[in-house]
Amino acid sequence: MQQKQYDDYNAKLAVPDQLFTPLHGVRLTGGLFRQVFDNNVQFIQRLEMDRMRYWFDVKQGKNTTAEPYPGHFEENLKGQTASQYLMGAGNALRWEEIPALRAGVDEIMAFLEENAEDDGFLMPIDKRDFAYREYPHYVRIWLTYGLIAAARGGHPKAFALLRRWQDWFNQCPDLPVIKYLELAFQGVVASPSVYMTPIGRKEDMEICRQYYEETWRLAQFIAQEADAVHVRRQHGKEPHSHGSEIEGFEGYLDLYRYFGAPYLLNAVLGFWKMYQEHWQHVGGGIVMIETLSNGNPLFPDCNYFLKEHGGLRSTYNELCCTSFWLHLNQRLHRLFPDEEKYVFEMEQSIYNIAIANQSGTEDIRYCAYLDEQKQLPVRLNHCCSGVGTRIFGSLPEYLFTLNEHTLSCDLYADAELAWETEKQTVYVKETTKYPLDGAVSLVFSMESAQEFTLRLRIPHYLEENAEIFLNGKRVGTGVKGTYFVLRRIWQPGDEMMFCLKMAWQSHFYHGVDEEEGYDRYSYTYGPLLMAVMGERNHKKGIVLSGRGDELVGKLIPSEHPLHYGVDGENAFRIVPYYELESEAFTCFPMFKK
Repeated sequence: MQQKQYDDYNAKLAVPDQLFTPLHGVRLTGGLFRQVFDNNVQFIQRLEMDRMRYWFDVKQGKNTTAEPYPGHFEENLKGQTASQYLMGAGNALRWEEIPALRAGVDEIMAFLEENAEDDGFLMPIDKRDFAYREYPHYVRIWLTYGLIAAARGGHPKAFALLRRWQDWFNQCPDLPVIKYLELAFQGVVASPSVYMTPIGRKEDMEICRQYYEETWRLAQFIAQEADAVHVRRQHGKEPHSHGSEIEGFEGYLDLYRYFGAPYLLNAVLGFWKMYQEHWQHVGGGIVMIETLSNGNPLFPDCNYFLKEHGGLRSTYNELCCTSFWLHLNQRLHRLFPDEEKYVFEMEQSIYNIAIANQSGTEDIRYCAYLDEQKQLPVRLNHCCSGVGTRIFGSLPEYLFTLNEHTLSCDLYADAELAWETEKQTVYVKETTKYPLDGAVSLVFSMESAQEFTLRLRIPHYLEENAEIFLNGKRVGTGVKGTYFVLRRIWQPGDEMMFCLKMAWQSHFYHGVDEEEGYDRYSYTYGPLLMAVMGERNHKKGIVLSGRGDELVGKLIPSEHPLHYGVDGENAFRIVPYYELESEAFTCFPMFKK
């Protein structure tokens, strides 16, 4: 039975969403997003089934000749790789049928069901070990996400298995101490994620709030305390602050939608503001990974990007943190669809961190390094490869938001949408080379004329406002940083056309990696972080002649889209950061003062 195109749970929410995320009906037809989606399908298939089921077999006392995957994920957090597979494959199956992934999901669901205990417990560990390390939080979240993806991808038993698993958690004997355990702040999002599905029950939200909510922490962000992000003062032992707390605030926003308590929204918006202003690199990467990360203290506006500081390695722009930031902003967009800034945060997260961290079909990088060289391969299964497969499998859902009478075009890519409106299915063919070119065409096909509202995102980063054309005739101007809204009776064959002329911006660098006698700059073209490709000519990076704020005027276009030479600098080229693989580069060139 075909699922509805989107989940509308406004009837059981105190604060309704204005628009919804499509669960199916979008097909990528070409361009960068299609390539990334296809790469992910191949990457998922590299995971070996017998190794993913190893700990499940061990728990059941079965003989197995397989070796478990090495590393933290399977040695300390048993069973995680199977959830990684479900997150990537289940989401990909929402958009198109892929037999190899379908077979893989079926096999994993079979051994999950076989391992399920009578009370619904699903993990391949002893229940007495549940309140240990990240099991009650991160591991439970992954299993929850994986089962939701499998259900939405068409597996008939996934929701029933998830409901029993959630019922077990709602009566878990460890609940009284749950929020004092390691990285517990991540756990807030799991139960609300279940609630926002057809199997959700009110106790999912009530128990989550009762046992996870940290009111003292929320108050810090309402008050905008300067050290709130990187200093935690909870009772009991918490090993460190961490950018993964962003995931917890996805959950807090869901709790706001359910309970309607204003302080929950105020805390989320305060949290968002602090991260956006003080803990992001240009391009959207999250600086905050964990306090004293590899020995380097973190503080607002530290903006580490050099790989080493006094022999200590710095880490930043973790894909996990970006994944949580992406989905927090997606939730905010559904609540506040006229705020273009939330979609921009989604867009730069996708291009400059997620896509930039995909290395073809071979690897998904952990961190997006911004200087010297991108990160070398880690292994197939780790936290960032897991959230990466989820993002890439879900790429079609980020293009549009909708309801029965409104279609919002948020991100632009070659795609086809079958939109289930209140009267009929409206087919939308979107044609564009974005971000290589800003020209966009939308052609509508349906059986009969219909009135509905179309919303076109006009990004704030354009050179100028965008003229909007319907069937060749100008119908208005899209103002930068807003949505152009047109409600009319649409006819079969109507075509909307517009061009988003992206602008260059230079950004003066401020942070711990300032270099005496030099200024550092970074550059963006529209949503894209750009990089200077070439070998270092200084021990701390690449030095270019002239002034940093004048570099854009010295760029020389090449035959390759978005590749530029630099007048007077034959050794260097400017390219999109997401295209880099093993080349030497920097995103922060230096200029003599």
